[in-house]
Amino acid sequence: MQARADWVLESRVAFFESDAKTPRAAPKEDLRLWVPYVVGDLYGGPNEGEFAPVALKPDLSFSVDLNKTHDKLVNALVPTEFSQKWMTIEPANARVARLSPFVMPANGIAPVGMCEWLDTDTGDKLMLVYLDRPARIRGEIVHEGRNLRFDIDTKEAGYIWIRQPDGSGEYRVAPWPGRVLLAVMPN
Repeated sequence: MQARADWVLESRVAFFESDAKTPRAAPKEDLRLWVPYVVGDLYGGPNEGEFAPVALKPDLSFSVDLNKTHDKLVNALVPTEFSQKWMTIEPANARVARLSPFVMPANGIAPVGMCEWLDTDTGDKLMLVYLDRPARIRGEIVHEGRNLRFDIDTKEAGYIWIRQPDGSGEYRVAPWPGRVLLAVMPN
């Protein structure tokens, strides 16, 4: 597969209050990134490790080259079995993985908060998901008073960004953002 420039993420870690809008101070301790995957689902804890270490610079910036780990990811994919039984994928043999980064103390294993990708231009919360072929993800549920709907269509294999709604709304493919932050909110 030919390398794709849009699969090289130049980003930084930023700390926010739980609203993902109000900045807060970063911890004083040294930090590190751990960038594993959830394979076979969009939700849940990581079930596949980090394919290549991601260095966190002193200014909290980092770079992730998804091209370099593509073959390892493809080999690690498992059949899709959504933990959310109201979600479906077509074709049924399409495989999915979600990049699920964590920010941790340099010498610790407990995350310093919950991480979400944010589009710096729109403020939208995003998921970075890989699909191994063109596919459709569908689903609808009312959860904790919120109406949620998945309406994801991809025309080719590869990474996509999925916009996550605030409150009720629809999860759908987002345009590839120009800039993203890895936002850390309190657990």
